[in-house]
Amino acid sequence: MGPLKPDIAELIFGFITFVLVFAILAKILLPRIADTIAKRHTALEGGFDRAAELQRESEAALAELRAQIVETRKEAALVRQQASEEGARLIAEARAEGQRIKDELVTSGHERLDADIALASASLHAELGLIGTELAGKVLGEPVGTLVADSDVIERFLAELAELDAGQGGDGPAHKG
Repeated sequence: MGPLKPDIAELIFGFITFVLVFAILAKILLPRIADTIAKRHTALEGGFDRAAELQRESEAALAELRAQIVETRKEAALVRQQASEEGARLIAEARAEGQRIKDELVTSGHERLDADIALASASLHAELGLIGTELAGKVLGEPVGTLVADSDVIERFLAELAELDAGQGGDGPAHKG
């Protein structure tokens, strides 16, 4: 019996064993394998579907976020513009208030200066009269206080000086230097 002439009993035994193993595989293992493959296929397809759905959702969320970013940038630009306009308005108000205060201070300073000049002029006129009277008394050697005090000679003299000064355009002897 050699390899070319096999024993029939062994051949039948091998064939029956092969059919039995094939039947066991076909009835028990192959359905389980097919079921496992189907489950994995379903899981993969479901995973792909879920992944595609998640990708669509993430793209939609990304588009929404980009739209929100654009809207936020527009709002930020509007807020910056409003803040700039408000700042410019506040600066203008502060400048106007400063100008008003400066004008008030200058006006009150001029008024005080005019009042001080008038007070000093009146005081000088009075003292000039006394000094002039005293000097005239020393020059003449007699007291002339009652004569000058009773008349308005000093006032007329100062008025004539003012007219003379005004007639010469402020270039009188008091202003030459």
